Amino acid sequence: MADPSFEICPDFDGPAYANICDDIRQATGQTQEAVVACLTQSWTVGHNQRIDEWNQNREQEAALAAKAEQARADQEEEACLQKEAEAEREKVEAAKKKPKMNGFDEVSSVGDSIAPRPSQYAIQKLNNFDYVELWYFSPEGCKEALRTARSIADDFGLTRVDDQLTIRPAYAFKASKSAVADHDLPFLTFLRTKNLFLMQLSKAKWPQSHIDALSLFFWHLENHPIRNNSEIGDMVTLHYASHIRQDWHDRLK
Repeated sequence: MADPSFEICPDFDGPAYANICDDIRQATGQTQEAVVACLTQSWTVGHNQRIDEWNQNREQEAALAAKAEQARADQEEEACLQKEAEAEREKVEAAKKKPKMNGFDEVSSVGDSIAPRPSQYAIQKLNNFDYVELWYFSPEGCKEALRTARSIADDFGLTRVDDQLTIRPAYAFKASKSAVADHDLPFLTFLRTKNLFLMQLSKAKWPQSHIDALSLFFWHLENHPIRNNSEIGDMVTLHYASHIRQDWHDRLK
């Protein structure tokens, strides 16, 4: 439909409308001027109505277009917000997975000695509150841990942590073939080894009551009278300690 505002009123006094005007004059008895004026008025009324309808339709179309544009803009904004939220979530997750570096005391100095480092296998055992032989905390066990970590540093395996599969270095969950039972350790080695063992318990966040109980247990072993009253006192003490500590761990499960 064309814009009716561009319409031009017909010439009702012209030859094209002569027959119509004659019929109206004969039927009404009006003059030619009156007939032309009546036709012109009738056309003008219709013309104005068509213009009003045209304008209303254009306003409705403009309103629908504006509504559609607003809906499109709202969808784009929602998609943008979702994208930003997803990016923020990914950023937060990445931050959680990023390795954290602990702070340090700027005024602290280097100690006079460096404590031996047991194997990751032994440390993992302590972190899981599992039993592990004291040999892993002996000088020999720590030296082997250092050699093993260097020789298989690029070997990895899968282990389950908190119901999730985790990639860890192979030596982190591989027992040593050189490990010996507690009662097979020389007694002096046993005494040295239990000190590093107790230190590692604290790092593994064991309950202090458990650490205190083991500390007292080792103290009683070291100072038991049987060590001075029998030639096999150290051997008896070692066998006793080996079986009692294993049984204590079993009862904790």
